Amino acid sequence: MQRRKFLQIASTGVGVTLMPSIAALAAKERGVLTGVSPLPSLAKNTTRTWLGESYWANRLQDWQLNNGRMECLKGGRGYEVRTVSILTRSLNDKHEPARIQAKFGQLDRNQGGFAGFLLGVGEGKLDYRASALAQRASGTGGGFMAVISADGELSFRDFTGTNDALKFENLTGTGKANIGSIQDKEILLDCHIDPVNDGKFDVRLIATDAMSQKELGFIVRTGVDAQELVGGMMLLSSPPSRKPGTRWWISDVATGGGKVDADESRQLGPVIGCMHSLNRTTMKMTAQFMPVDLTQCSKARLDYRIQGKSEWTKGPVSQIEVGFVALFRVDTWNPDKTYEYRIVCPHEEERTLYDGLVVKDPGDARELKVALYSCVIPTAKSLDAIKYERRIPEERQLGRYTKDNIFFPHNEIRENCDSHDPDLYVFVGDQYYETYPTRWERESPEVKTDTLYRWYLWYWSFRDSVRNRPCIVLADDHDILQGNVWGNSGNNSDMPKEEQGGYKYDKSMVRMVFRMQQGHNPDAYDPTPIKYDIPVSYGSFVYGGTSFAVIEDRKFKSPVNDKIDPKKATGSLLGERQEAFLKEWAKMDKGLPKVCVTASVWGSPQAVEKGEALLDYDANGYPFDGRTRAVKLLKDAGAIGLAGDMHLATLSRQGINDYEDGPLFFAGPAIAAFWQRWFYGWNKLENQRDNNPNTGNFIDSFGNKMRVLAVANPKISYEDFSDEKRNNYWGNFLDDRALKSEGYGIVRVNHQKRHFELECWPWDVDPDKGEQYEGWPYVSPFEKPIS
Repeated sequence: MQRRKFLQIASTGVGVTLMPSIAALAAKERGVLTGVSPLPSLAKNTTRTWLGESYWANRLQDWQLNNGRMECLKGGRGYEVRTVSILTRSLNDKHEPARIQAKFGQLDRNQGGFAGFLLGVGEGKLDYRASALAQRASGTGGGFMAVISADGELSFRDFTGTNDALKFENLTGTGKANIGSIQDKEILLDCHIDPVNDGKFDVRLIATDAMSQKELGFIVRTGVDAQELVGGMMLLSSPPSRKPGTRWWISDVATGGGKVDADESRQLGPVIGCMHSLNRTTMKMTAQFMPVDLTQCSKARLDYRIQGKSEWTKGPVSQIEVGFVALFRVDTWNPDKTYEYRIVCPHEEERTLYDGLVVKDPGDARELKVALYSCVIPTAKSLDAIKYERRIPEERQLGRYTKDNIFFPHNEIRENCDSHDPDLYVFVGDQYYETYPTRWERESPEVKTDTLYRWYLWYWSFRDSVRNRPCIVLADDHDILQGNVWGNSGNNSDMPKEEQGGYKYDKSMVRMVFRMQQGHNPDAYDPTPIKYDIPVSYGSFVYGGTSFAVIEDRKFKSPVNDKIDPKKATGSLLGERQEAFLKEWAKMDKGLPKVCVTASVWGSPQAVEKGEALLDYDANGYPFDGRTRAVKLLKDAGAIGLAGDMHLATLSRQGINDYEDGPLFFAGPAIAAFWQRWFYGWNKLENQRDNNPNTGNFIDSFGNKMRVLAVANPKISYEDFSDEKRNNYWGNFLDDRALKSEGYGIVRVNHQKRHFELECWPWDVDPDKGEQYEGWPYVSPFEKPIS
């Protein structure tokens, strides 16, 4: 349909709800205000999951690249609005023209659905990576769609609705056009955003037969507020709401105009990031690839050179393994030099896929700064959830595509933490959770791809922090898609319940996770895998004049025996192998301060109503005897413990026979988490610190003694929370970050003063201006091992 026919058809009522306005008449007669430039071509002669550097798919498993076309793989009920973000393009706030076009076609015939563009995601208030997650359900900040349906109807649809997030109501316009069933046609959709008077815009969507170049249809939305046209730009394929439908392919994307920002630095891949560790003369590194075509790129090489030198050393070549990760090691590293590194493909040496620095070991000439992180969700609520409701009246109503709901990519906490200039980053577990930002598929054939989708979000957030600094990563229960883990050396993994022990889901996925997250960690003390060939990573390393032990306190842990009094249960926390290692570690590295990195506190400092100990088998205070052996081994080594997992920041002296005769444990707060925990002393505990009513001598639900020295409780009391939530939801869920106490830890190893300084910071506090959580910082002298 030619635009000159637009008014004629509109007046006959064919596919039209309203007569065209004068503004629409002006829009239809308006010429082209800007040209377009194509985005980089999509790779041909390949089929792979990863679409390319300029795109982010939601979800990873919902799309594929196939011979130069992006193809949606999901058209069933529940897979509305599968999206692809154009990472390198966004709409700015200029009053200038913009344009986006792409080719579309159906992969399934004789089914309903629609495809096109999603514009203005995040209203310019979100990081481009945050707006790139928009999918399925509409909500505040969602923007609007410019689409064509399978039966040929052009329309603009709302993506900001909150009452029914899958309704996608047609936006008021002055006309519509129906060009007839698409079937096997290739349609070029061309969306023009034209500035008009009063700071507003007209949006024109034109459909052309891509083969014949014949214009088929035209629709206009006039007087669009400028606020609607700022933010992310996305492509989409969708079945009808709440029904199965067609899938679409997309190709030949192009954009133009002064209102479109083009930023090629936002490209992502083929390497999303690298992590490394340095232990004396051994440097280990992992390079995390996007899901590349392994028939075309199966190996990678690590090159390195002393900073400032011109010649590169061609280093080890590694196979890209399951999980699209390549592992490297160099055993002749000079720890006294800073090196540049780069990742290349051996057959494409001229192209650097990723680069960074391995800085020299700082030794003990100055203070060593360690960043402590754990537990991170990208969104407060799942993006799949159709309706957002407050769990308790105190919570704010969260807008779906706003900073209140989308924490990813965690810019504030990362920037605040990085301002301390840490020498070493420690991530002690739960790098992602199986239900965020979308539904889980842990028992699906696509479980590995689904897990990669979550892992990539973590990497995308923190890759710049660890690009030039070593890091240690522990995979905890949620990383392997379990709510809890009693690893039991892999035994009982065939039993249906988590508390019966073992690893419950696809074992190749479990191995993949440990490879991706822990493959760069220093060498294991005893690398013998546990059952199902699941690798281990416990061991020691020296960095910054400090001796570190890395402990996996879930992997060997005994399953729950809930038939007896938890205080009388016996079993293992660390297992015989790790206990033997800690005995040896106590003899190693004499004279150096010692730090044990582990997933969770070896005790359960949790108390709620009336100060009574809360029973939580997930806590690593169980079983009593195994926990007591573990705590004594740390005491014998003269070490402190760094942990996470609880989401509740605590500082406690874990006791053996008394309340203070064991090691000091610092559990950092969650970066961002849903489940909340509390510790209340109710001013009843003896031996309080600084008259803080929530400190003092405490016996947990497993009989473990400890002295609690500091705690950062949620900002809503357990009593208020429990009264409000009891009749509506199970579990200790909070969505509103304003009611939680989240953040990170900093551990300073001061060699000159021979003490540790432990800091606990809120996520949104500028360290140069703000205060730490009450009870921090805390200074503790180095302790000598017990010989």
